[in-house]
Amino acid sequence: MTAGNTSNNRKGVQAAMAGNHIEAENFFRQAVKESDSAIEGSMNLVRLLHMQGRHAETIAAFKELQIKAQIEKIHPQILYMVTQSALDIGDQKTALLNLRVLAPQNPENSEIQCMLSKILIENGRLLESKKVLEQSMLVNPNNPSLATQLAITESELGNYDKAEMLHKKLTQKYSNAFLSHFNYGLFLVNIGEQERALSCFKRCQQIVPNAPEAQQQIEKLLWSEKDCLIEIYQHIEKEDWHESEKKLRESKELIEPIQFWAAVNELPKDNQERLGSIEAFDPEVQIKTVELYSASERRKCLGGLVDIVKNTESLIWNRAGKPTRCGLQSHEILKGSQSKSIQDLCTRLNKVARAYLENKPLLQKIRDQKKGNPELSGWSVVLKKGGHQKRHIHPESIVSGVLYIKLPAESADECKKEGNLLFPANNMKMVTPKEGMCVLFPSYLPHETVPISTDDERICIAFNLTV
Repeated sequence: MTAGNTSNNRKGVQAAMAGNHIEAENFFRQAVKESDSAIEGSMNLVRLLHMQGRHAETIAAFKELQIKAQIEKIHPQILYMVTQSALDIGDQKTALLNLRVLAPQNPENSEIQCMLSKILIENGRLLESKKVLEQSMLVNPNNPSLATQLAITESELGNYDKAEMLHKKLTQKYSNAFLSHFNYGLFLVNIGEQERALSCFKRCQQIVPNAPEAQQQIEKLLWSEKDCLIEIYQHIEKEDWHESEKKLRESKELIEPIQFWAAVNELPKDNQERLGSIEAFDPEVQIKTVELYSASERRKCLGGLVDIVKNTESLIWNRAGKPTRCGLQSHEILKGSQSKSIQDLCTRLNKVARAYLENKPLLQKIRDQKKGNPELSGWSVVLKKGGHQKRHIHPESIVSGVLYIKLPAESADECKKEGNLLFPANNMKMVTPKEGMCVLFPSYLPHETVPISTDDERICIAFNLTV
């Protein structure tokens, strides 16, 4: 902390050094009000609040400081502290603002460059992340953290060959580095190379015996090969309903709730009734359609969203690990967006999704099991000719949905039902999309879409409430 020349600021520094934080805070707040010590007092107040882990108050004090001084003139240490506080409370806007100042000032600091890259990726700014990392690697060409982050960025951009080359080089150069093998494993999982990923995580265990992160990933991979879900679905495929029900009862505590109810969804009604409420699988009850925008708002609002989606740089053709085929799927587009159109959309989606959740006892039960507050996330999908969604569920979420923002000019063929949203369960239901229509459904309901044949694009924003 800096003492400065004024009495209150100096007394505050002395009190802080003596461990009298309450007294120090009072002096700094007095110094903030004095014209000749406002900036020094503000910076010392930020330091003190951050040191105490009072992150929200740190951000508030920082914003007051910004009124008094241009951000470029604020001490880099202060900006770094505030960035850490902002990340701790999920304030990505403040963190990004600070890192955009810090990164050019500290090209040699790989930690700052990686922090900036991660936030840019989370906000779908993949090309900017790549540029930041490439520039930083000119200064630090051999830094493994930068190379790893660049590999992650290339993967998000769909440049899987480049990403793998970077990961492979890191594991060769740092053969005993846990993180190099771990991150390579995560990448291989993402592109569907399960066996190679397993080898990476087993190597991690050799480097750090009993590492929980590696063990968890190994268990996930082995689960997909031999665990009870596979056995359950084998019984389902054979229509051996007695054994399916029996195995589901035995495995209920081992399977994620959404996975459990997704499997139950495949059984005949009698079996479903014995395992849970039959209403949980009735599409007429579970699937809800709403209009998010009034007739007067629709054209302007949907047109604005179409422009945003088409300019989303994270749109990747047949994104790895996702069900989109013959189409583009983006990274997260709702969280942290500065677009007023997206912020307005988030408000509307949150309202209808939470209202939907409150009317679904089973989903509330799942939410309570997961012990968390549901958060909204979303991504965009642009389907071309032949485009469709493969059958899938959203095991990480509890409520899922889709908003249609642009449809082909031609209406769906009455026979083919192309472009329709299909819930292929025992009680099959089709939903014919309309521009402005929002469809809500439980995340455990398997769903897919009928391929489109037109050359016109079909654009939508899919979303989840995730605990």
